[in-house]
Amino acid sequence: MADVTYWAHSDPNGLSWDADGANWQPLSEHLRNVGAMAARLAAEAAPGDSEFQALARECGLLHDFGKYSDGFQRMITGGGGRCPHSIHGAVLAAFGLREDEPPPAHIHAALAIAGHHGGIPDGTGGESSLTERLRRSREEACGLFQRAAADSEELRELFESGLRSLGRVPPGQFDLYTRMLFGCLVDADRLDTAGRPIVQAPLDAGGRLARLRNHVAELSSRSSGTAVQAAREEILRDCLAAAELRGPLFSLSAPTGGGKTLAAMAFALRRAEIFAHAYRRVIVVIPYLSIIEQNARVYAGVFGGDAILEHHSGSFVRLTSREDREYIPEGSATDEFERPARRNEVENWDYPCIVTTSVRFFETLFSNRPSDLRRAHNVARSIIILDEVQTLPRRLLTPLLSVIRELTEHWGCSFVFSTATQPAFEAVSESAGPRWGRGTIQEILGRPAVLRNTLRRVNIGWELSESVSWHGLALRMLAQRQALAIVNLRDHASALYERLRSLAEEAGVDPGAVFHLSTRMCPLHRLEVIDRIKRRVSSGEPCWVASTQLVEAGVDLDFPAVFRAIGPLDSIIQAAGRADREGLRTQVEGKPAGAVTVFLPEEDRMPPGVYREATQITLNMVRERQMSGRDIQVTDSEVVSEYFERLYSGGANLGMELQDLRAKMRFAGLAEAFEMIEGRTRDVFVPFDERAQQWISRLRGVGRITSEIGRALQPYVVGLHPWEFQKALGVLEQVRPPSEVWVASEAAYSKEMGLRFEFQAEDLVLV
Repeated sequence: MADVTYWAHSDPNGLSWDADGANWQPLSEHLRNVGAMAARLAAEAAPGDSEFQALARECGLLHDFGKYSDGFQRMITGGGGRCPHSIHGAVLAAFGLREDEPPPAHIHAALAIAGHHGGIPDGTGGESSLTERLRRSREEACGLFQRAAADSEELRELFESGLRSLGRVPPGQFDLYTRMLFGCLVDADRLDTAGRPIVQAPLDAGGRLARLRNHVAELSSRSSGTAVQAAREEILRDCLAAAELRGPLFSLSAPTGGGKTLAAMAFALRRAEIFAHAYRRVIVVIPYLSIIEQNARVYAGVFGGDAILEHHSGSFVRLTSREDREYIPEGSATDEFERPARRNEVENWDYPCIVTTSVRFFETLFSNRPSDLRRAHNVARSIIILDEVQTLPRRLLTPLLSVIRELTEHWGCSFVFSTATQPAFEAVSESAGPRWGRGTIQEILGRPAVLRNTLRRVNIGWELSESVSWHGLALRMLAQRQALAIVNLRDHASALYERLRSLAEEAGVDPGAVFHLSTRMCPLHRLEVIDRIKRRVSSGEPCWVASTQLVEAGVDLDFPAVFRAIGPLDSIIQAAGRADREGLRTQVEGKPAGAVTVFLPEEDRMPPGVYREATQITLNMVRERQMSGRDIQVTDSEVVSEYFERLYSGGANLGMELQDLRAKMRFAGLAEAFEMIEGRTRDVFVPFDERAQQWISRLRGVGRITSEIGRALQPYVVGLHPWEFQKALGVLEQVRPPSEVWVASEAAYSKEMGLRFEFQAEDLVLV
């Protein structure tokens, strides 16, 4: 052993290494611990792959090899400065100890090690690419191996083996295999540095399933005898029966209102109970925050508040570049970066049941950042429910379908595609690009067509010959005792709401019966408003709602009349699920009693790109059928199939260029190009209530987002598109520039409309 002690981490409380009670971690101990933990995480992800497990261990042994340098040891013991160190172990992983210049034999391991702080780099390219960084650090890295071998028995044995045990990637798996390896390494490194153990809590699928079935039985007893309830019971039975089927890809094509939220979870838990050694967690992936807020409450009511990890897509950690293309959380000092226990801990999904967003789930698989990819290995051996799967972006279809297929073929995952409008992931012809062949996906339901007819509760009327003004629409809504209108833009929702309020006041109607819903309201605000709407509707009180699309998928509203601005066909069918959702009116009348009117707004602006294109496809299909005397209805599954076929064909952008980046080891390039949501919004904290105001005040005092502040303020976030952000600057304040942490003025947040971009005249009056 060496006479000198080499350190990996300093004392968390700032004590010097020779002080009484100091808790400094020796480097050899850290490398040994991370190697062992990475191997165990790899074994959890791929129990039968001993080579992957050995590779993870060796990456753990090499990841901080560069800390053996004099520069790093001077820095950590008080010499100041900075000393990047992740590239040195990557050199050994890539080339071993050879003095010549062989091609990198184990570039997957080198990428994982080189990126374990700053993110996986591109394999080739500019100065920040792995190959260039390896070239610059080759000589220095090879000069450290003697002292490392003297200090660490494990490293000495690894060097003596010539690093020959580092495995090669199976053919065709490089991208995802490297990400899984990276996740094992990063998670092990963060856990050991923070002094936390690996948990891997058991799923207890049987126990959870029993609680779910008891919950469903209680719900059934309250509404027995209706056609909707009978259909929900059939869907649940089909889900429980299909859980024993072989194969990894399933569709749950249950109509809107069919109880998919609980039925899909029942399928997953029953499957995990039957194949107990195959699966270790259930991940529910939901496209919209409005649905995740609701569904998380449903699951909490079944399993208990602590039984589900709810992980939203909002992220307040920004990264600041350092030299050598490594990154640290903005505002953190280098010594804090080397001690992750003292900074925000990143969730690693070491939890049996997770509810998350599509953004968070897929960025876990396509990002290059440690904070995202740390969770990747815990996706392996999961049953993944993709709720409202029709919302997956067309422009990302190729990489999304590819990674889903890889997760099922190589990492023990099963997927459930849950929606009332199944997209055409299976191609009609062999030459249909990246989509799968016919028969790849198994339908869970035994009688989907019968169930669609059984659950038909609405008639869609297509009024597209003349446009409608907001004034005219408001009059039609107020002629109903209860009505919901869903429009395409937030500006449209606010304009319609103001018109409804004005007309209600003129008619002497309680303006408190008029509601506005949009994503300019923070999540907690939306939940409270949705709860008030539900209470009014269920009690038969007057209720009129102007909303954006946030309510049309998964939000349990039940109106007799729904008005939907012309939009994509799948959105319209989802919106129809808000009409007579429980089927009570239909049961009384003996025929579909929910009225859905699709109208052409006088102001025809709408989201650009695919949304506008899908709307035009819908218009064309409606008019084609109207020429033959037919209207499209929610039961027309063949029409939905044709709609998605048109949407995915004809030279549509399906993301082939992103798949090429995966094949070319362009990890950083792919992360930059991959966006689940086009035109990412900027988060603004809003003072919705007294609690929000208190936490915003604390944020101003601290000047940065701590983990405690971030968790507390997550329900109080509004996301603004770049143009909206610029428009709203007059009512926003930046906390300690240049932090890019923004809060809204109290006067700019309306309890009816959410965040307003300008102060109203009454806000400027001093009392």
